[in-house]
Amino acid sequence: MKKIKVGISACLLGQAVRFNGSHKNSVFCNEILSEWFEYVPICPEVEIGMGVPREPIRLVNENNQIRVKNVTDQSKDYTDQLHALADQRAPELHDLCGYIFMQKSPSCGVFRVKVYNQNGMPETNPAMGAFAYQLKQHYPLLPMEEAGRINDIRLRENFIIRVFANQDWREHVLAAPLAKNLVAFHTRYKFLLQAHSESHYRKLGQLVADAGVKPIDEILQQYFTLFTECLTQVAKINNHVNVLLHMMGFLKNQLPSEVKASLLNLIERYKEQKVHLIVPITMLKHYVDIHQIEYLMNQKYLSPYPYELGLRNSL
Repeated sequence: MKKIKVGISACLLGQAVRFNGSHKNSVFCNEILSEWFEYVPICPEVEIGMGVPREPIRLVNENNQIRVKNVTDQSKDYTDQLHALADQRAPELHDLCGYIFMQKSPSCGVFRVKVYNQNGMPETNPAMGAFAYQLKQHYPLLPMEEAGRINDIRLRENFIIRVFANQDWREHVLAAPLAKNLVAFHTRYKFLLQAHSESHYRKLGQLVADAGVKPIDEILQQYFTLFTECLTQVAKINNHVNVLLHMMGFLKNQLPSEVKASLLNLIERYKEQKVHLIVPITMLKHYVDIHQIEYLMNQKYLSPYPYELGLRNSL
């Protein structure tokens, strides 16, 4: 299997590039995800010439503009350099399917990076790191996550689903932008989309219905924007239950009553959080494979990423 290209903060791969000469090696990224991901490591602060070790920086609100300043000498402003680096690197990062950033970093943080006022006091509203922010302007639909947040199993699974879906989109739709390929893609993701958002799924279906009428480039842009928005929402337990019951309906004529009762019991126990999601899914997939229900065998909901990652073992 060809590895998926994913950007990553270099310190997360054990590179000693942090301001104090240390690293933030992520075992999950470095030893587990690396089996499927081909990393493109970047340390923006080093790449703009700040060196290792270096004086620390932070986000500062200066006249309602978020700037990246030296902590002890605010005359040293690195904002424009970090933005320029993102602009410079963006074209060569066009084939990334995701990006894992270092949390809390004034250059790389994606969520809730602390902002200070010019007097050195913390402000209420957080912001994004300067490099991450500027890269997002180039690739607003690129799945972005922080290493700290992927310790949360639901956020971890959500991000990895989006990375693999992004790769699937590139290989099977963008590589051959035809209406039939969009229809096939949407069909594969039907139940996964429903697990994340029923309303988004219905809107996406309407777009697919227009694929043979409106210009395909226009439809693809609208579709993938909405698709990304849908998968960004973390799937809820009740949504999973509804999808499992819906899929089970495709087997109603194949399963004996005792098997149906057992599967329903597992779904109910998952709803009550007494078993993990993988339990009813494994049983459902077993009977889908036995009875060769092709429509369900092709559903990404049952296998949105390699089984070996074991993410649903904890959901």
